[in-house]
Amino acid sequence: MNLDEFVQKVRRAETPFYARLNRFGKRALMMEAPYIPGWHDFLYRERQFRIQAWRNFWRVLYYQPMFRSQCDACGKRFHIYHSGQGIPFLDGNVSMTIGESVRIYDRSAIVGLTVAERPKLVIGNNTDLPQPIAIFIGNEVSIGSNCMVGCELIADNPGHRTDYKERIAQRVEVEKIGRVVIHDYVWAAHHSIIVGDVTVGTGAIIAAMAVVARDVPPFCVVAGNPARIVKKLPFPEELIQQIGEEQYRLYQEAQPQK
Repeated sequence: MNLDEFVQKVRRAETPFYARLNRFGKRALMMEAPYIPGWHDFLYRERQFRIQAWRNFWRVLYYQPMFRSQCDACGKRFHIYHSGQGIPFLDGNVSMTIGESVRIYDRSAIVGLTVAERPKLVIGNNTDLPQPIAIFIGNEVSIGSNCMVGCELIADNPGHRTDYKERIAQRVEVEKIGRVVIHDYVWAAHHSIIVGDVTVGTGAIIAAMAVVARDVPPFCVVAGNPARIVKKLPFPEELIQQIGEEQYRLYQEAQPQK
């Protein structure tokens, strides 16, 4: 009898002997050391401090300078959330301009498609990308200042062709490549998606798991797939002059949809 046959007999508890071994094995798997108040609390805190200190060491001296080397411009106080990968995945010849106090999760992906000669990514000041996000750029993706972007995907193209032969050949509908423009103060919640030639107005909120494939007016809440306006937010009077008459007109004309 080989080892595999023995293990199977124990698992099946085929005889009283194997049944005892089965019970002993289960008890052994459930064993644990007793919790000692104070001591294990200290060990937990020490482990957390050690991991964070080690990650910060590599983030400051290695990963963030490497990321900066790939940017056309990158402002002060740039921060990568280091969860283990260290640096976002970068692919393609992307022109990146990053503002000040920008934060991005290290498990994100920034991919430049080959449609434009050099696709462009612009991120404004004090914008937070706090979870993994894939940004696919055929032409340009622009994210404003003071935004919280929890999207799963941002892409300035509508995706693959509907014709299966062209899809297999990975042919891109160049005429449908546009720009994604996300204005200031936007909150895009967890797992939301923005695709296509889309403008998201100032102060808009994109609900979790919403799929945005058309323009979102300023200070409106959109939800669903496809995303639709479900609510208008109060428009701060101090921002009327800042964002311009066109965006304010779009806000006035916007109506919640049932």
